[in-house]
Amino acid sequence: MAPIKAFLLALIALASTLAVPAYGQVTAYAAGQGGVNRIEVGIDVRASVRDRCGFAAEGLPSGTVSQADFDRTGINKDFAIRLNCTGASRIAVSSLNGGMATAETATGYAKTAPYNVELRMVGDNGTVATGACAASAMKTAGACAFSGSANKTNGLLLNAASTKTNGSYLRVSAQPYTGEQPLLAGSYSDTLIITVSIAS
Repeated sequence: MAPIKAFLLALIALASTLAVPAYGQVTAYAAGQGGVNRIEVGIDVRASVRDRCGFAAEGLPSGTVSQADFDRTGINKDFAIRLNCTGASRIAVSSLNGGMATAETATGYAKTAPYNVELRMVGDNGTVATGACAASAMKTAGACAFSGSANKTNGLLLNAASTKTNGSYLRVSAQPYTGEQPLLAGSYSDTLIITVSIAS
């Protein structure tokens, strides 16, 4: 019985030796001078790129709406937006006055006219994000889908990179005024502030 055990142990030891790859020195020889003339070594190279997000220099949303008699004709104006975001982003808009407002006041007359803001954001892969808010809701952060300042969790979510001219825009629109109180004669204005952030 002992010789059989010794034989089995010898076989196991031999199998273990054959299963372990050899990591010793290997020499390369010139052609015709030996069996090995090329040695391959693999080296893994890894890196990462952080997300970046902002408005492209040539796509910064800016401009002015100037519409005479807007109470009778309404307003409809698009402002092109081009982002420079390598990943998902959020876009938010805030309104200074919450509507088209005048500094003048008079009893029985309205001094603010409502209007709407629509965002349409398009990613490089065709992903589209849209939203619409009344200007009155954009005076307070979180009152509509994209009101306030953009951050990782607030604002309209565009879940794709956007670095090209993809047709993104902000639209300002208003129907002819139909409020119960007439609007005072004079100049009306509002200021929209657009912000963009990397999304979480």
